[in-house]
Amino acid sequence: MSTKKDVVIVGGGVAGCSIAYHLAKQGVPPLIVERDAVGSQASGKAWGVISPSTNLVLYVEGERAPEGTMRPCLGLSDEGMRRFPRLARELKEEGGVDVGYGELPVIRVVFEESEEKHLKGRVRELKKEGFEVRWIEADEVRARFPDIAQGVRGATLWSGHQVETYRYTLALAQAAEARGSSIKQGEVVGFRSKGTRVTAVTLARGEIETDVVVLAMGAWTARATAWLGKEIPMRVIREQCLVTEVPQRLPAFRIASDRGVGVSIVPKVDGKVILGHWEDDRVDFDDRPTERFKLDVMEAALNVIPRLEDARLIEHRAAVTAWHPTSAIPILGRLTGWDNVYLATWLAGFGIQWSPAVGRIMAELIIKGHSEDPIEPFSPANYV
Repeated sequence: MSTKKDVVIVGGGVAGCSIAYHLAKQGVPPLIVERDAVGSQASGKAWGVISPSTNLVLYVEGERAPEGTMRPCLGLSDEGMRRFPRLARELKEEGGVDVGYGELPVIRVVFEESEEKHLKGRVRELKKEGFEVRWIEADEVRARFPDIAQGVRGATLWSGHQVETYRYTLALAQAAEARGSSIKQGEVVGFRSKGTRVTAVTLARGEIETDVVVLAMGAWTARATAWLGKEIPMRVIREQCLVTEVPQRLPAFRIASDRGVGVSIVPKVDGKVILGHWEDDRVDFDDRPTERFKLDVMEAALNVIPRLEDARLIEHRAAVTAWHPTSAIPILGRLTGWDNVYLATWLAGFGIQWSPAVGRIMAELIIKGHSEDPIEPFSPANYV
């Protein structure tokens, strides 16, 4: 069977659903095509933390990306910080879903003298540039988080937010539906085209005629662009986390540390605690959880908060995410050589954080043909 929709978004993750929501708000309700279910992949399994742009220059550059490469992304992070409190209320009103929003300041603790000295210097530098960050001494850390391990020397501190990622993605989808968008389950297997325009999205069963196609398929986006004769380089990384329950709630601070393998300890609004750790675990679409990760992260968490030995594991999540080949900047824009195909991918581990900006920018590009934001660093033309 053949149907027609002005805009078809392939991918029901947080990027696709945010684009759908922002398009629908502008009177262009799209159709989302999702192979599995909304938020069933990386978007529904993430930590759900939203941090200011300080995080990108202080801890992403030099660790996950080369120095200086994350500066174009600062606006994406700052928009997330600015919009999430209001957006959470809007989505509950429009889509009927409580996204589990809450404030979650970040305390990044250090236990080594050399690290303390280095970070104090970096904090002074970043504050001069206007970044939101401060250094707190060991007694201030313990005042906020009494359960911290002995030997802590101090920490960086900044504000932050959190959401439940599956509920947030679902809320975007339902709010878009309330404004006329629709969702179809189906597997996209190709495209029909005429000249430099895609005229239909081909499914395993049937096709959908369309004026605009948006590929927001995460790590699978490169497979779709290959059908259009374009090779998009992709770094596919498996990211994992543990969801635990603790007998007594932790204070509402995200605690991060590089001690051992490193760990992020994320108390959620419902009292559960996520234990996460970023690693450059490059895989070929293998999203199976690993025992090694579980053991490493549990040991790292105990080194930072000893009373987590009483935590009970209730879920081990794993998913693959799409990254720039060498850094962590996204691709946002029209696919080179095609008049009506747009990409929103390479969101790395920042899909939730950047989703408000990504949805707005992509809606502007589709409806107006341009965005007021300086998005040239994100253009597909830089890589295809």
